[in-house]
Amino acid sequence: MADVYERLRERLDMFPQGFPKTESGVELEILQHLFTPEEAEIMLHLRPFPEKLSAIAARAGKDETELGETLYGMSRRGLILRYRAPNGEMYYFLIPWVVGIWEFQLNRMTRENIELYDRFYHEGMVPSGRNRETGLFRVIPVEKEIQGGTEIQPYEQVSRIIDSNTRFAVAECICRKESRMVGKGCDKLLEACMSFGPAADFYIENGLGREISQEEARRILLKAEEDGLIHCSWNHAGNKDFICNCCGCCCKVLALITKYDNPGAVTKSNYYATKDEETCTTCGTCVERCQVGAIRMDNDLTVINRERCIGCGLCVSTCPTGSISMVRKSPEEAPAVFSSGREMLQAMGKETGKKFPFE
Repeated sequence: MADVYERLRERLDMFPQGFPKTESGVELEILQHLFTPEEAEIMLHLRPFPEKLSAIAARAGKDETELGETLYGMSRRGLILRYRAPNGEMYYFLIPWVVGIWEFQLNRMTRENIELYDRFYHEGMVPSGRNRETGLFRVIPVEKEIQGGTEIQPYEQVSRIIDSNTRFAVAECICRKESRMVGKGCDKLLEACMSFGPAADFYIENGLGREISQEEARRILLKAEEDGLIHCSWNHAGNKDFICNCCGCCCKVLALITKYDNPGAVTKSNYYATKDEETCTTCGTCVERCQVGAIRMDNDLTVINRERCIGCGLCVSTCPTGSISMVRKSPEEAPAVFSSGREMLQAMGKETGKKFPFE
């Protein structure tokens, strides 16, 4: 029995994001908690791209009807993804631990499994992510603060992401929910994780989130900005199926920057904050707004650490004297953006010697 879980761990670790082995074996405890041995065995036959049920059944040597019921149940528990084609045919595929299985446990969390997930984060994901240069997520700046004479790309505008979609869902932020369930965290907007298109379908059908209108999606983004949350999505210029709204105190991705000194964990936006020394009154509002500790007080003056600044624009939107502005980086300094999710994952895999997609 233990062997099938180790083989499943190895398969999940084939994703560029990884599912690393730890000294304590907490990752196997997690898999045993989530999967029956039979389900773990089935996972070994899935691939990281959508496949018809008939193809999976043939490869696994399973009865198609029985396997279909099992796969659907696993997808309902957020262990794999399903996609229903326009003709009604169902497709299933393997998903990574993040973004994937962990986020889909949103409604199944207990203090006990939160402890397991947190241990794995610290013992496995944090060490394995050190020194990586390719970020899975990219910061999207507060849009109204980057208007002006610069050419703004669609992937830099939350409004363009919203306008390009027709179905929307919002769910609770798993990072803040976890923190609150163990008596920690903040009081920032909880229902702030947004998904679009097929991803929204999955969230709605699985009861992970509620369907919202395009207009409500816009209102949630504005509320997130008011609360001091950072917009993040995939680090590519293709279609986006989610926007996270992250805080510096709970977010496990931002923590890689703020607590574990791994600046490559999140790709910065194409902008950085700068201030007018003459009009700045050193009120300290920007220090409180910054979620990554890029602004500090030094000898009664606010100092922006450009190297640490991720270009979110939160400090700009609430500066009472309008002393802070966003400046577009030069082409040489601006971080590269990938053309698609596949290209992004392939670049991540290249860093760790992993081929994607794998069979």
